[in-house]
Amino acid sequence: MANLTGGFLAMLATVLALTPGADAREMVRGVNLAGGDFGTVPGVYGTDYTYPTEAEIDAYARRGFDVIRVPFRWERIQHSVNGPLDSDADGTGDLDRLRQVVGWITDRKLIAILDLHDYGGRTVDGKAVKVGSDALPASALSDLWVRLAKIFKADDRVWFGLMNEPADIPAQDWKATAQAVTNAIRAAGARNLLLVPGTAYSGAHSWVSSGNAQAMASFVDPDSNFAFEVHQYLDADSSGKSGTCTPGSGSSRLQPFIAWAKEKPGRRGFLGEFAAGDPTIAGQEQCAAELTALLDAAEQSGVFIGWTAWGGGDWWEPSYIFRLLPAQPEKLDTNYMKALTQRLR
Repeated sequence: MANLTGGFLAMLATVLALTPGADAREMVRGVNLAGGDFGTVPGVYGTDYTYPTEAEIDAYARRGFDVIRVPFRWERIQHSVNGPLDSDADGTGDLDRLRQVVGWITDRKLIAILDLHDYGGRTVDGKAVKVGSDALPASALSDLWVRLAKIFKADDRVWFGLMNEPADIPAQDWKATAQAVTNAIRAAGARNLLLVPGTAYSGAHSWVSSGNAQAMASFVDPDSNFAFEVHQYLDADSSGKSGTCTPGSGSSRLQPFIAWAKEKPGRRGFLGEFAAGDPTIAGQEQCAAELTALLDAAEQSGVFIGWTAWGGGDWWEPSYIFRLLPAQPEKLDTNYMKALTQRLR
């Protein structure tokens, strides 16, 4: 720890201050509350997509989670590239709704992660394009984050997730974009912790093979207040489309990222998404062991500063394989949720 930069030490101090009774070996633990990422864009609020309610946030706060990752879509928060953010006098703009959710989270002394959930791009004039293209240069993503940074920079409980799971972008190109966005955020005076993903859906298992390891080796945050965000699912192809868990996946799939991070002091990670099926369901029995192994690997690595489990949100179908809370509030927590809350004690 003595070799860490002053900025990263400040980040750790923030993390620890936000976690009662924590020491340097502990992490923040939380959930994703999906809803703002649902539906086609732009969509209609309340019909195609939603945002977490205050009651949902209370439910997770009561269980002892430290952090809530809040997905939202670029097209909804900023309708046109380089345009103003969506705010209405009556408080019904997407920016207004997002600010309300963040306020609920931070009022409860939890960390709110702004999760730009767009896979490395957005629609422009009705066509899906990727950042770095002529229609959507890196400066457009910088413009969005500078606008958001100016709003949220006063609260260090708000962390910025630069992009959810960039895909179909070469690793070096994505690194250049992430670097430009980071520089722009810092130039705007925001010192919030940044979560910097890799391309290829940010997979920890493919961090080296995707080219992320080589590309991100030269990434620099002027404030040294960041972590690399990775995601890791436990099914056969690491996609998170199945509730089954491959034997050995929990103990092995984070290792390429962990080994790379340990090559240089100051590299830290955040496990932004993961999930496991219900071990009481036929075909998913292996998930209890693999989820335990995955979280043990993260928490004992000395690399990760925290995690947020996938599957929170009231709009999931009752049968969704990674649902954290049951559709009927009076029912008991799902087995998946029970496994997570055991980590909070």
